Amino acid sequence: MVKIYVHLETNHGLYRLEGRPDDDIKSVLDRFSIPMSSVWTFVLEDHTDVAKAASARRVTFVPATTRLSTVAAQGREIHARVTRNINLPGLLGLDAQFVREIERPSTEWTFPSGEDGAFKRVQTQMSAEECFDFVVRSVDDVLSKWPAEGPVELVLGTSGGGDSNVLLSALMQAERIREGGRVVPTMMLGIPDWDTQVDNARQICTSLGLELQIIEGERAAELAGVSSLEDLKTDFHETYPDADLEFLGTWLLRKVLGGHAHSQGMKFVATGANREDIIAEGLSRIARGLAPLPAPYRPIGDVTFAYPMYKVPKKIGDGAYPTFSLENYEARNPSYSPGRSVFYYLSYYLADLAPGFDVDLLNGLSTLADLVPQPFEFDSELQDHVVKGSYTPEQHRSWQDFLARHRSKSGAAQ
Repeated sequence: MVKIYVHLETNHGLYRLEGRPDDDIKSVLDRFSIPMSSVWTFVLEDHTDVAKAASARRVTFVPATTRLSTVAAQGREIHARVTRNINLPGLLGLDAQFVREIERPSTEWTFPSGEDGAFKRVQTQMSAEECFDFVVRSVDDVLSKWPAEGPVELVLGTSGGGDSNVLLSALMQAERIREGGRVVPTMMLGIPDWDTQVDNARQICTSLGLELQIIEGERAAELAGVSSLEDLKTDFHETYPDADLEFLGTWLLRKVLGGHAHSQGMKFVATGANREDIIAEGLSRIARGLAPLPAPYRPIGDVTFAYPMYKVPKKIGDGAYPTFSLENYEARNPSYSPGRSVFYYLSYYLADLAPGFDVDLLNGLSTLADLVPQPFEFDSELQDHVVKGSYTPEQHRSWQDFLARHRSKSGAAQ
């Protein structure tokens, strides 16, 4: 096959990006993770050398949809000029990238090197045991900053999927738990979409010598203050067709797990929220001019939600129990929320483009969140805690009407 190149011009040197004849320019740039917004693509009309003085050259812009074979047939070459004097080749690993290989890897992750950071990335294959050790260290670090006196006691919301399973196992290995802490694994039932992995959750709990507490649908509805979870779900889809079921799920888990914690005499609830969850949430709030929400500890009323895996990438957490994780992926609903997709996509892509920067961003989001000490308030009309200033009057009225259609007579605020 004939080799055709896009010639990348930078202040750090010239690079030839190999493409196929049927490629367009954008597909080649995408293959090397070069943003279209960072380059200007052109051809030399007079076939002169690219190093020739600018005043003596005639150049013509070529769109990203141009096929390489079309330009090659004209006897010309495609050039892509980086429009800023940053070290893009170094950042993208065009000069140096290392691979750490092992037998029987469970996943892989790109880490920055200790000396050169993202400019010398290390593509690291990891075993299931290494993934689990990574999670345990992260959980230990979060629990070492436990914001209350006395032993660590918490309700752990579990779904039977990868995040919550590895979190439960890691918690049982954590120093603060082994010193006399208490973990109550709990699973909410009542919506068939979320009930599929209860056997996985029981299996993990049994292996750890724990009993899984099941909140059946009727009790879950009672704790949430609604009459029926299934009716709530159906109406949610009809009322908010462009919203993902995860939005309703987040609200339900807060209400149900918070209420269950009260019944257990506990004030902390832990979930398996991971690095991408917190980054995506933080980016979505900053994009709207709002401060990020606290992590890893988030007080909402008299219950604090803890995210012990908030610095763990989902891919590493899932690598500890890949089979359970795969089953969880397959049970998910399609996404209908464009905004949610955008911010999760950004959170994933950051780690690939600049390894380690996602951690820096996460730390920055947490620092900004600390500047707003009380982001939640109790709303008497909704009879619920809400994030201050995060909704319009129309959104407030819509949610109030939605809840009113499903509010049970015994419903109480959590």
